[in-house]
Amino acid sequence: MKVIAITGGIGSGKSMVAGYLSKKGYPVYSADIRSKDILLQDSIRLKITSLLGYEAYDKQKGNYRINREYIASKIFSNDKLRKQMEAIVHPAVRIDFENWIDQQQCELIFQESALVLASKTPYPFDAVIYIDADLDKRIEMIMKRDQSSREHILKRIIAQPQLEDHIEQIDYLIYNKYDNSLFLELDALIDDLKNTMNE
Repeated sequence: MKVIAITGGIGSGKSMVAGYLSKKGYPVYSADIRSKDILLQDSIRLKITSLLGYEAYDKQKGNYRINREYIASKIFSNDKLRKQMEAIVHPAVRIDFENWIDQQQCELIFQESALVLASKTPYPFDAVIYIDADLDKRIEMIMKRDQSSREHILKRIIAQPQLEDHIEQIDYLIYNKYDNSLFLELDALIDDLKNTMNE
């Protein structure tokens, strides 16, 4: 079994890649989706409210809901807070991911995460796929999706790991043109990964 990372900046198309791989039958762990559940765990929620304040969560009918807009406004404008937040969330996501791996049996499994290259303790991935795309196109896609301002999106992009900072950790680089060429490249990449397994 090979464990492959899918990473890249916000709006680059990681979710498109993850969705395509899932449709082809490959297990894909989405760190973003899983972290939403992890952030609601009592132990994590208490740490985050201690760091960012009670506004980090809304409570409706006895259930907590993540106030993502508030959290983003705090951590993407304050580098110290962002790193403290990551120190809370990253270890919890890693434990969850390792437990997930233990349940898989497919020859190729994937983790989709924007921040995997920023981990202080590198994950034991067999390969790292980086999805890149035109910056203006990324911003346009995010503005439509999140109803966020260009200024707010740029802060988030700057706060994330950049391609040039981690080029030595990347095994495959895919440039997303937001057309079918993305999926053709993925098919070729999967064939290459399978071939290396048989060498």
